[in-house]
Amino acid sequence: MDATAHSGGNKQPRTLAGLTFVRALRPLLYVLLVGSAILAFWGGGEIAGQKLPRWAASFGPALFGVFLVAFSIYRLALVRAKRYPAANGLFQIGLGVLVFVLLLPGSRHGLEAIAPATGPDDVTALLSSADPRVRSLAAEVIGLRGASSRYAPALIDHLTDEDAHVRQEVKTALIRIAGYDAAQGVPDDQVVQKWRDEAKQRGWTAP
Repeated sequence: MDATAHSGGNKQPRTLAGLTFVRALRPLLYVLLVGSAILAFWGGGEIAGQKLPRWAASFGPALFGVFLVAFSIYRLALVRAKRYPAANGLFQIGLGVLVFVLLLPGSRHGLEAIAPATGPDDVTALLSSADPRVRSLAAEVIGLRGASSRYAPALIDHLTDEDAHVRQEVKTALIRIAGYDAAQGVPDDQVVQKWRDEAKQRGWTAP
């Protein structure tokens, strides 16, 4: 009986020590989660007028992956110590895995590829309006529509719009879709062709 009590006494300090360690992960978890969220949002647009460099676009999913590993260790340790319901812990870890997969660039492009392309909708039709204010607003709306590549061909056709403000909004929308300016530093008379080449390379238009 003394041996059993002694064994249980040793196990309890080890368990408490383990819990102390995983609790120390809490600040790290918050930092990783906030950091990955900022990079994910930044990768889809601009923050304070600044765009995330293209080479850094994978940092968001990578940082979230580190968070997920640390979070899984934290939750499983609490579950093992019977300080957290097992079903809830496993559900949260599974949800984290799903979010991680959806953050991967390949998943985003895959979702765009299976999205129904039913031809021009009301917004793209407005790009052909006789009123330049309507065309400008349509291009701005397209740029804010989750950067869907289905609008790229229509936008490229309006890079030579007679209205300067429309041209600027079209360019901004294309940059949001591509994630960077594909025609940066290209002479004005080659901008349209450069964007058309980019569209073919990315599969936005037929080769």
